[in-house]
Amino acid sequence: MFKDFNEVICLGMGGSYSEIAKDKLFKTYDLYLYQRSLNSIKECIEYVDEFSNAIAILPVETSYKGIIRETIDNLILTKNQNIQILAETIIPVNDCILSKTTEFYSIMGLIANPNALGKCKRFIKEEMPRQLNVVMADNMDESARLLNNYNLTYSIIGTSKTAELYNLNVLKEHIEDDKDNNRRFIVIGDGITKSTGNDKTSIVMFLDDKQGALMDIVQVFVKYNINITQINSKMMNNRAEEQAVFMDFDGHKDDEVIQLLLKDLEPNCKSIRVIGSYTSF
Repeated sequence: MFKDFNEVICLGMGGSYSEIAKDKLFKTYDLYLYQRSLNSIKECIEYVDEFSNAIAILPVETSYKGIIRETIDNLILTKNQNIQILAETIIPVNDCILSKTTEFYSIMGLIANPNALGKCKRFIKEEMPRQLNVVMADNMDESARLLNNYNLTYSIIGTSKTAELYNLNVLKEHIEDDKDNNRRFIVIGDGITKSTGNDKTSIVMFLDDKQGALMDIVQVFVKYNINITQINSKMMNNRAEEQAVFMDFDGHKDDEVIQLLLKDLEPNCKSIRVIGSYTSF
């Protein structure tokens, strides 16, 4: 399936977790596609929306912050309604202290973006110098590039992929505060997946916000004995009377039982869109 594409879009560069997920996808499917890196989820989805020969690898959930709304919200607004989730994977978070030196205890400066600093504040407070000179950067890639302007006492927060790309030393691993943090990534594109017997389907349903609406939906899943793995909802266009409900559940949209399920869901929804049936990589 992925051999039909010739370009992969990653969120960020410089060893981002999206790039790490891309490497895993390439290894699993024996792929090599031209890589383009963009700076926002919206940009990535808009690019795939315009160019059907491209796929994008995007974060959709973290274990400590939950669902990433920007990904789902932009996915359901694509002009090309054939764009869907084609695969997913889980990437464990491993933030590292990287430097040109090999001596951690010589480090007196740190270059990082605000998000990285926030995720690793306990390590920075307890393990790094009190008079640490912090230099702000916009992203991981800029941190690595800025490091060339500083002496050997400076370091950055990055990934093992960053160290590989920029020929840096990994001084400390797993410096993030939440040691059990994982990120779920999805691959999106204009493609078709086949049922494997070990699939997950994602849908979005648009409902009137009335008493018992969600319970009616859940009862349809109970009827067909389909396991719901995730459910989230949000207001549409800041209107409390209209809700978008996102659901992940076991099965593939081409499976007979899932087709029956979807048909039975229709009377309970203003509209419904399948945004992917996929397996993991």
